[in-house]
Amino acid sequence: MRAILGLRWRRGAGVAVAALALTAALLAISLAPAAGRDQTQPRRGGTARVAIKDFAYRPPTLRVGPGTRVVFVNRDSAPHTATKRGSFDTGRIRRGGKAAVRFKRRGVYKYICTIHPFMHGKIVVR
Repeated sequence: MRAILGLRWRRGAGVAVAALALTAALLAISLAPAAGRDQTQPRRGGTARVAIKDFAYRPPTLRVGPGTRVVFVNRDSAPHTATKRGSFDTGRIRRGGKAAVRFKRRGVYKYICTIHPFMHGKIVVR
């Protein structure tokens, strides 16, 4: 009987340890920033980055404070722009190049790539 109880205890302890490890891994994944998620950088001033890769802006939505300088970095194989008509235009950013825009006023700035209009991004200044 004691051997059976000991075996059950070991098996139960193993399951408990495995469940704890799984819970810790899921918590770490949920707290890590994901490439496709919105990114928040609410500081005033400073610099934030938007990567252009695989014909997409990453993060697709960036939240910053007024006065923040946003640098668009082209890590793609083709040239791109980041353009909000009437507000800002980075011009053509070549492969490996970058362009910066300072966002002084609060607001929502939805932008596109004028070369590839299916590409959309958003800067939220608050």
